[in-house]
Amino acid sequence: MVIGLVVEGGANRTYYSIGVMDAFIDLGVSVDFFVGVSAGIANGTSYISGQKGRALELGLKYVPDKRYMGLKYFFKKGNKSYYNRDFIFNTIPNELIPFDYDAFKRFPGEVYAVVTNLHTGKPEYKRVSSDDREWSLIQASCALPFFFKPIKLSEGLYFDGGCSDPLPVEFAFEKGCDKIITILTREENYEKQTETDVMLSSILYRKNAEFSDVLKNRSNIYNNSKKYLYEKKREGTAFIFAPKCTKNWKRTEKSPEKLLKMYNEGYNDVTEQFEELKKFIGL
Repeated sequence: MVIGLVVEGGANRTYYSIGVMDAFIDLGVSVDFFVGVSAGIANGTSYISGQKGRALELGLKYVPDKRYMGLKYFFKKGNKSYYNRDFIFNTIPNELIPFDYDAFKRFPGEVYAVVTNLHTGKPEYKRVSSDDREWSLIQASCALPFFFKPIKLSEGLYFDGGCSDPLPVEFAFEKGCDKIITILTREENYEKQTETDVMLSSILYRKNAEFSDVLKNRSNIYNNSKKYLYEKKREGTAFIFAPKCTKNWKRTEKSPEKLLKMYNEGYNDVTEQFEELKKFIGL
């Protein structure tokens, strides 16, 4: 039986997901297939490499650091993002909190990141390689319009995968998963509404008509994906972890106390539902 793990993005709401995945490491929950979106794949890499606590340490130690994010980085040469890309995707994984590229490479399954093609507006699903020491693909998957300029990969220009496929559940099944575990970063009953920054981005990129249309339709794409996920749950082929309350939670939340609280909620949810999860995956 092929077990897949699908991890939603959501910027710093993914500290819930980090807690879930660290609990997986502690409890011996392994998967055969992984697909993540935006911060979901960025933080999921530490689960794949088996580095429990790494993503949490990054959040508690460096998210509040002035080198991590801020308006000034929009004007930093070669950066063009609210986030300090060189610090996050080079200094941290290659110097400050080393990422175990060799352990990642030993993962026996497939790992995918979702990105959105600027010119077609369509999602693309790309294999994550341990050879990408600049984290270019991960940067593209995290490149939310308004916070980033598009990221150039060899095949073209890309934005955040959450623009076009925020919950790549269908993709996981298409790739051969028999069952999937999905980690959400919004409440189970959450329905996405139109977001101001997304609509502004649709205007900003109106010359890229297909991409602009996807942004305008983003809430419907998300809500339809969630309906599909819950159909799979009713069929018995999807298991869902979701935070209980994300109200007043900022995408760029810096408070170590709040990040740790969200992390602990995710970790505790796994321990509380572990017997049910074991039955689901046949552990």
